[in-house]
Amino acid sequence: MEAQKSNFRWVVLVLLFLSLFTATLSMQCMPPLFSEIAEQIPLTKAQMGTIMGVITLASLIFAPIGGALCDKLGSRWALGASAVIVAAAGMCRYFAGSATDLIICMLILGAGMAMYPPNLPKALGTWFPRQDLAMANGICISGMGIGGAIVMATAKSVLSPNLGGWRGTVVFLSAFVLAVAILWMLFYKDRSTGTAAEKKKQNVFENFKKVLKVRDIWLIALYYGLNMISLLAVITLLPLTLEERGVEKSGELVGVMMGATVVFNILGGIISDKVGKRKPFLLICAVVFGVCVLGFANFTGTMLIIVLIIAGAAMGTIAPVLMSVPVEMEKIGTALAGTAMGFIFMLGNTGGFVGPVVAGKLMDMAGTSMPGFIFIASALIVSAGVIIPLKETGRKRKPGEEPSVPSH
Repeated sequence: MEAQKSNFRWVVLVLLFLSLFTATLSMQCMPPLFSEIAEQIPLTKAQMGTIMGVITLASLIFAPIGGALCDKLGSRWALGASAVIVAAAGMCRYFAGSATDLIICMLILGAGMAMYPPNLPKALGTWFPRQDLAMANGICISGMGIGGAIVMATAKSVLSPNLGGWRGTVVFLSAFVLAVAILWMLFYKDRSTGTAAEKKKQNVFENFKKVLKVRDIWLIALYYGLNMISLLAVITLLPLTLEERGVEKSGELVGVMMGATVVFNILGGIISDKVGKRKPFLLICAVVFGVCVLGFANFTGTMLIIVLIIAGAAMGTIAPVLMSVPVEMEKIGTALAGTAMGFIFMLGNTGGFVGPVVAGKLMDMAGTSMPGFIFIASALIVSAGVIIPLKETGRKRKPGEEPSVPSH
């Protein structure tokens, strides 16, 4: 484990942060640019939703593929190739002349993006010691929140006017993705998780079989899926439901929640590392988030702001802790972390695709937001129940619980 304390781990952390940050810039620049794009390419709201929705759809297929390639080829080549795909697809939007063209570009971009998350815990797990793992995951994940916030605020008002319109903007942001991909390939090096002979014998399908035999991976995947049902439904429907209730500046209020999420991507991971536990954070944060969701439909003013901040803190803590657990499992470790995370994200993004549809339908049928929020909260409470049988993987687990991952 001492070898993991090389200063090179901070280079890895910076490169991964920049990878997620720049990829998010390229992906999330579309919504604020839609009004400008529609002046050249006729777009319905349904088509706008499809353009962004295909990103999640792509991950259902390409997240497990990306994870498998990560374990087989290593993070250097797997993430490098993914970043090049994201950059190329992002630049191709420049030539789009129809909604179909944009949908195809975003589908390919989504395929590249889907390969990022499985690579993240594997690359960090091979270079960071256990006591810093959730912190490292949190810092990297925060790159997505920060990138999303920046591009949503600047794409239309700053970048587009200075880059010749939306086409110049998508090329400019995609060039950053390509630049970081080149830096990644030049500077990142995989740290061996086994002998050369073992690496050569690795088989993608055998890796999947090994992962699927681990009960706790199924628990984490189901937990993540239920959380994604809730998370995507909240992000999609909360601004509109607040506006319908007459709450002023609903978008800004949701931004407060997302800001708290970014802060606790880092802070929540640090606290989990210090405490040396993972399971209590996953369980308690799901329950807290669920309770806060019920408050979204009832509170206004200061109480609403407080509930949004608490919800953001709970939401932000879950991600870095969850991504640390598979790496710490004896039967997964860094050797199979990519495959495991690919499977987890595949199931999770299925929940993310379904959640907003079901919650929105319940709201439409009832004519009020409460049934939808009850559905969202219920998914979170159930996820807390799912996590109860999970074995603790943190360094301060009780005797008899999940043993340590062997040092590399």
